[in-house]
Amino acid sequence: MSQALQTVAKLARAAEKGLPIGPGAVRMDEAGDFSVTSPTTASRHHFFLDGLMFHISLTPEDDHTLFQVWAEVGYMPFTIESPEKRVRLSKVLRAAAHLRNARFTVDEKQMIMVLGQARVPGHVTLPDLMYEILQFVQEARPYLKVLGQYL
Repeated sequence: MSQALQTVAKLARAAEKGLPIGPGAVRMDEAGDFSVTSPTTASRHHFFLDGLMFHISLTPEDDHTLFQVWAEVGYMPFTIESPEKRVRLSKVLRAAAHLRNARFTVDEKQMIMVLGQARVPGHVTLPDLMYEILQFVQEARPYLKVLGQYL
């Protein structure tokens, strides 16, 4: 009975460190001792806003959590297809270059993407998650609305 209590106490101490204990995070060796594995895997979340699907990744690290958010906005037209649209979209993307929490980029396939990243101290709680999402959306949304007029 003492061994079982020690094992439960060991798991409780591991959980106090802020490690998420989910499927596959607890291991048992041949001696019957339990341990919490580290590093943990990133969790994925999604939400829709203004017709765009946003993806969120939360990756727990030692003393902080890496928060990442991104969405595919649409394809940049080629110059031969629509030179006026391309010029206007390029101007909007250049105007958004000063943003702190949101970054707009165009990949090799001409997909316009919006990205955000932050390091949150400790384990992310729901209020922390909502705060980071709002910081990102407040900056990106006005530019997304203007981009939407040309896509």
